[in-house]
Amino acid sequence: MRYAIITNPASGTMTVDQKRSALAKAAQILDAEIHGLDTTTAEDFRQCAREIASRCEVAVIAGGDGTFSEIINSIDTVRIPLGFLPLGTGNAMQHALGYKGNLADIARRIRDGNTHDYDLIDCDGKWRAFTSSIGLEGTIVRFWDQYCAEGCSGFKTYVRAVLKSYFRAYKRATARITVDDATVEVKNLLSLIVVKQPYYGFGMKVVPQARFDDRQLHILCNNAGFGKTLIGVVTSFTIGNRIGWYHTARQMTVQLDRPLLLQIDGNAGWEANAFAFQVLPKVLKIKC
Repeated sequence: MRYAIITNPASGTMTVDQKRSALAKAAQILDAEIHGLDTTTAEDFRQCAREIASRCEVAVIAGGDGTFSEIINSIDTVRIPLGFLPLGTGNAMQHALGYKGNLADIARRIRDGNTHDYDLIDCDGKWRAFTSSIGLEGTIVRFWDQYCAEGCSGFKTYVRAVLKSYFRAYKRATARITVDDATVEVKNLLSLIVVKQPYYGFGMKVVPQARFDDRQLHILCNNAGFGKTLIGVVTSFTIGNRIGWYHTARQMTVQLDRPLLLQIDGNAGWEANAFAFQVLPKVLKIKC
């Protein structure tokens, strides 16, 4: 097989039949079969991805940021090039790769495109990511997951999760952040973002300076109040966010005065009062 499409039946709000129908034209363009829709557990899906990736030249992941994250932590991304067909809600990866048009248009771009070497983030030696953060986003993800389990999704649901997190649930922390060899203390931490690409979901350009292939972590720390944070949110949909302390580094550690939840690629990670990040240069191949 040159191309194979791998998709997760449990992710998002689409049914298995809806996913199969949505991917039919892309599969025809890539001359690819669709795999994974018959898996029943997360481990089944990861094992399916490993098996299919070992038998194809390009593994095309159809799903959202969480599904893509699951795959890059299941297979050898140094050896196996990936493609990405966005089926999720926020789809930060869609914006990071500059995708336009429908799934058929994107499939043609994958088919006709070149393979690029990109970096990833090592999070505590446990998970490889393209987007991670500590602070408000972890609380947002918890509410987002809760609302999605109740059958809600979309941008309005995301805004609902943001507002409930900011005004009712999230309690700010104090953080000691070490970037390479320099340490700074930040009080009233709202968000500490560590990324390899500029976007959050829904096209929000939160860290506009970030690059997928520059061998650096892109770090943004925000402890601003509501007014400045709102300005940052608004500008992230246009010229890009300009709020917060920005830095680049090869590695970073953070010590917190209380445990916070790590957000990874739109999913909840783990809770801790200390985290470590380092860049993993050129460990991800994407055909696009």
